[in-house]
Amino acid sequence: MKSKQVGYVLIALIVIGVAGILLRLIAAGSSELMLEGILPISPDVIDKVTISSSQSETTLLRSGDTWQVGRSPAFQAKLAALWAAVEDIDGAQLIAVNPENHGRMGVREGQGILVSFWLGTFKQEEFIVGKWSDNVRLCYLKKPSKNEVYGIPCPLANLFDADPNGWRDPIIFSMPNQLIESIEYEYADETFSVNRLDKGWIIQGISESEPANIFAVNAVLSSLEILISQGFATAEETSNLDFNGPNAISLRIIPKEDSGYPVSRVRLLPRDESTFYAKTPLHGHIFILSTNVTNTLLLKSSDFIAPEQNN
Repeated sequence: MKSKQVGYVLIALIVIGVAGILLRLIAAGSSELMLEGILPISPDVIDKVTISSSQSETTLLRSGDTWQVGRSPAFQAKLAALWAAVEDIDGAQLIAVNPENHGRMGVREGQGILVSFWLGTFKQEEFIVGKWSDNVRLCYLKKPSKNEVYGIPCPLANLFDADPNGWRDPIIFSMPNQLIESIEYEYADETFSVNRLDKGWIIQGISESEPANIFAVNAVLSSLEILISQGFATAEETSNLDFNGPNAISLRIIPKEDSGYPVSRVRLLPRDESTFYAKTPLHGHIFILSTNVTNTLLLKSSDFIAPEQNN
């Protein structure tokens, strides 16, 4: 073999050897670049999640196939986002190892949010979740007493929410407007209903049936399509509320017979100048509803009278 050919072979062998060494180094160090070896924390394994901060604490409990916060079902959409993020924890990418960065990332001991995953009385895993940035949209997390900080995608700032109210379903009532057959109003001074006809709506319960103002009806239907609260009342402030008293207002929503939806009722009470209390038979808590919503929902019979009837 000529000397030039020998040189090429030697170079090739050196390249192969270096590549092998690099591959071994990468393989050996891969476990240090991501979080691995954690115990299973999927929703079909875990039966409790505790989330606590310096201000509040909440517990999510699994009961069969559903998750609850207190006596109320947890908000399904937020739960789905939580478990999607949890799935990314196993294999999370390493972000930092220097403890001097912990404070800036919000994962120093005593900082952030402590999230614990339980199986019965056994704590499967526990993490400190740090600050969230709208620019990065990552959740920084680390194990207590460890220096490694990892990152997982987090679309929401309050995904690991220590406030129990953050896990309650904010939807008071929801029904597609084309499925609503009738809406019955009960005020202290009048009772009437707005009913669907083949070609419009009428008001009944006043002196005589009259055509309804379609713009007023559409405003109500739009509100009922998805009626969302702005928060939840505390047990202390609602302990003496009377939803059957003279200040109470009742809406009974009757769906079309073949819709598959049940007849529903929403009861309301004035809370202050800008909010109402709202209650339904399906929920164990009291909602707070903004007057921005009730202004188009709580109409009187005169608001429904078609314009030509006022001439």
